Amino acid sequence: MREENLGILKHKKITYDITDLLIIEGLGKYGPRNIRKIAMSLDLPDSTVRYRISSLVKKGLLRLYTNIYHTYIGLKKHIVLADVNPLYAGDIGDFFGIVDFWIYLKKVRGPREKFLALYLVPPEHSDDLDEFLREMVDLDIIYNYKTYFSTCFHNINPTVTWYDLNKNEWIYDWDSLPQEIEEADMELPYTLKDPEAFPLLADTTDIMILKELEKNPTVSYGEIAEMIGSSPQNVYYHYKYHIEKRKLIEDFQIFILKHPLDLSIFPYFVIEFTNYLNFAKATNVFRNKPYAQVMGKILGENKLFMHTYLPITEYINMLETLNNLVSLGYIKDYEYYVSYPLDYARRQTISYRNFKGDGWIYHHDEYMDALYNKYREVRNKLKPLVN
Repeated sequence: MREENLGILKHKKITYDITDLLIIEGLGKYGPRNIRKIAMSLDLPDSTVRYRISSLVKKGLLRLYTNIYHTYIGLKKHIVLADVNPLYAGDIGDFFGIVDFWIYLKKVRGPREKFLALYLVPPEHSDDLDEFLREMVDLDIIYNYKTYFSTCFHNINPTVTWYDLNKNEWIYDWDSLPQEIEEADMELPYTLKDPEAFPLLADTTDIMILKELEKNPTVSYGEIAEMIGSSPQNVYYHYKYHIEKRKLIEDFQIFILKHPLDLSIFPYFVIEFTNYLNFAKATNVFRNKPYAQVMGKILGENKLFMHTYLPITEYINMLETLNNLVSLGYIKDYEYYVSYPLDYARRQTISYRNFKGDGWIYHHDEYMDALYNKYREVRNKLKPLVN
């Protein structure tokens, strides 16, 4: 587990030269484990590509993540959005973190104090997670919640076409969106289609390798072997013939800082479309926009969950554009939750400790007991305030 702290990065303006942008685009196209291929495609020495990537990372402008295709390791994504009792706001991350199948926890804002939790849970235990959340309501820790079942998140990685090199700024062309949707293709990638099942295609070694790749997408086979107590040859075999062949990794997420954090906003949208055709077309358009970070289809519905990254100056333009798409009949309705870069956030790897033998172990009774214990602890701490 690791605390995610973006830090305070204040810049008058963040700019990139063409070489950096092409390398960043290459990272999205070929992945951070294929530096040689990126270098060859750009006719650059490997050393130049590695140096530039290292420099961007050290400056806090670039982050690399491994995107596991959780569907193929027997896990179902649960997006939980909750209204939080402000009395428990200071401890709410600890409450949601009790069920250790979470991968991301984030404070979000709305009409009330809110919280976002992303869980990867074996499908047969969805009802158990729901019981845990209902008990949080009964204890008055949260007032209510919504759970959306989603596909794995589809990453949107940066491309040179989004950047105006003459003006040194990102391109936000809101006016063209309706026409782009009208002309868009409706064929979506498999990651944005409802899966038929959630097969477990990984073994223990695969899970341990995936965990290390989540922490560092560029880690070598030898380094992974040392971390998990195996041999480089065995790690290589599992990576090539299990992880790659069985598509246990969807792709790699390439995150770059586009705007100063003190002038940025990270809204989360749940957008409901009027029909599947409009959902598919609009989703394909959003997949090629600089504001989209990740997205997932809500299972069984024409709804899109989308995490965005915008300069504050473009936020109102995004809302007005969505309103326009409602009036044009593409969108039925939408809701949004706002977060800021320095708000509480935690990220962790897949819950590898809960993988035993040939399956996932969900410790429901332990989670419920831990919830009651945490509740008593917090109530005792708050007693002078509430009595």
